[in-house]
Amino acid sequence: MPEPCAVPIGDGLALRYLRLLLEPARARGLDTEELLRRCHLTPAQLADPSHVVTLVQFASALRGMQHALRDEMMALGTRPVRPGTFLLVAQQMLRCATLGEALRLGCSLYRLLLEDFVPRLRVEGNTASLEIVDLTLPDTYRATGHLVLLYAAIGLMSWMVQQSIVLREVALPASYSDAAPADSLFEAPLRRGRPSRIVFEARWLDARVVPDMRGLRTFILHWPLRRLAPYREDVPLALQVRRCLKRWDIAQLPALPTLAGTMGLTAKIMRRRLHEESQSYRTIIDTLRRDAAMRLLGQSELSVAEVGYRLGFSDPSAFYRAFKRATGMTALDYRRQRGAAPAAPLS
Repeated sequence: MPEPCAVPIGDGLALRYLRLLLEPARARGLDTEELLRRCHLTPAQLADPSHVVTLVQFASALRGMQHALRDEMMALGTRPVRPGTFLLVAQQMLRCATLGEALRLGCSLYRLLLEDFVPRLRVEGNTASLEIVDLTLPDTYRATGHLVLLYAAIGLMSWMVQQSIVLREVALPASYSDAAPADSLFEAPLRRGRPSRIVFEARWLDARVVPDMRGLRTFILHWPLRRLAPYREDVPLALQVRRCLKRWDIAQLPALPTLAGTMGLTAKIMRRRLHEESQSYRTIIDTLRRDAAMRLLGQSELSVAEVGYRLGFSDPSAFYRAFKRATGMTALDYRRQRGAAPAAPLS
């Protein structure tokens, strides 16, 4: 099984994935380049299809596009899906007892909302699949529409049962672009052909739904990140948290409830499980900041104040004090004696 937060796409997604999703909006006249610039992407980065967009930038760009178009499907269908629809559907699904009941309800609701293609649940023996059925002749962006719907579905499914659902297979139309490999996104083998679908073990349909209404809005806000950071029972949670936090800007690390939501956990469960491992979220964050500080101080072109700013310290003196508490030496002393073992995490 792949390790959490360690899929082949590294610390983010190649820009080509984002451009693939932006293309329908661009064709409708939206200034997608300006949207990308608002996500702090430089002209040089925008010119490189292989440039890695952070997951936070990716989620921000999609939210911006949905807001500008007033369409959660991002112009991938002929009929807009008004913002807030995904949240309302998910709220109804969370009232179901099992994942199977929730999926059947969700499919029924989206059949009322979508005109071009709709989801359908199919069960055959020990295998279940969520399929996409075309209702109209496929257009240029149909394969991308299938991708978005299936990607959102597996993220929501895993989050509702607060476990990572492993996929056996993903199928997309032959017209899907090779420039943005889907197998990396879904962490599953990709097959070309119809119907588009995700295949998983049917036993998951009996899994109990965890009705975390408070955490739902956080999940919706960060759904593009969700599939890349599932919680796994067989790996220490503290290790998973560290790996997931490395995907974020060190100066803008998320609050515990936000990260918990992207991993399919409630904040209460995350705190309890970290405590059981004799860990805390604050300690993990402090350790990451300490390590980043030591790494940045090794770059001679950066002043100590600049290192502090990159770590999120608005006041250089606060960084000086924090670094000395963490290592027992000043930042300048560390720079001269690089290689000394740190004494404590940065806080």
